[in-house]
Amino acid sequence: MRRIVIAAAALLALGACSPKSAHVTPQDRNLITSEEIAKSNATNAYEAVERLRPAFLRTRGSQSLQNQEPPTAMIYVDGMRYGPLATLSSVPTIGILSIQYLNAIEATQRYGFGNEGGAILITTKH
Repeated sequence: MRRIVIAAAALLALGACSPKSAHVTPQDRNLITSEEIAKSNATNAYEAVERLRPAFLRTRGSQSLQNQEPPTAMIYVDGMRYGPLATLSSVPTIGILSIQYLNAIEATQRYGFGNEGGAILITTKH
């Protein structure tokens, strides 16, 4: 019995001395980093989003009975309104630091009305 206790204590001591493993943070589903963009081999922001977080491009349903057209995300580059979703394809990935998605409530709080489909924020390496 004594040998088992000593062996268990030795294992615990060795475990405490082992190097710590690198802490891996979970992937943020609303953020695309420049490292992810580089690995995707995308040439523009639309391709990067399509490959890495296609949910950013999906519509969230119609706004009302009168307007059956579902709203899409509005694009912002470095905090300035850039245009509708289609304009993502005109932003080259080479200068992008990050791409972030805001839902409709967050986008409206930050940028005001006209963001019923949410917002895609592009931060460049300026």
